[in-house]
Amino acid sequence: MNPPDDTHESRRCPGCGADLPRSDWPGEAKYNASPECLEVSGQLLGFEIEHQARLGHLHQLRIDAYGGQHVLPGTPPIGPVFALNGLYMYLERGSGNLDVRTAHGIMANSYDDWPVLTPPATVGRLTAYDVLTAGGVEEVEATLIMWAGQVWDSWSDDVQDVVRKLTVDLVPERYFRR
Repeated sequence: MNPPDDTHESRRCPGCGADLPRSDWPGEAKYNASPECLEVSGQLLGFEIEHQARLGHLHQLRIDAYGGQHVLPGTPPIGPVFALNGLYMYLERGSGNLDVRTAHGIMANSYDDWPVLTPPATVGRLTAYDVLTAGGVEEVEATLIMWAGQVWDSWSDDVQDVVRKLTVDLVPERYFRR
């Protein structure tokens, strides 16, 4: 958890729990995130773009970690399923950006009865803010992977099993690297 900034008024993100100084960033109803956390997510994307040669291979993982940590109650079920599918494919199957995006397309075109997944009470200790402020490119890369692992691990075994089964049933094996 990030400590509040003593010099500014802060707001706690309802998704990840990060306590961040207030900003004027516009919020989006699509995510269970504070405007400040959405701003951090945008800054993290900017850092990724600046260091694309080193961090580009983690683009989809960053999106899925954020999505899996900021599930809005009542959101269409496909969103959390896809976020967790991406985490599963990267962390447990060794799949990269293109494999995961291809899997999302295959799944979206071959299935429509998405299960409603119940988010965990806590979604990992690390947040996008921790990734953004980790240090240099190497530290950001390592922290992003740890963050994704914590988000995946925070979801119940039952939910993980549902995501694993859907993925294995719908996605051809050639998109799994291990």
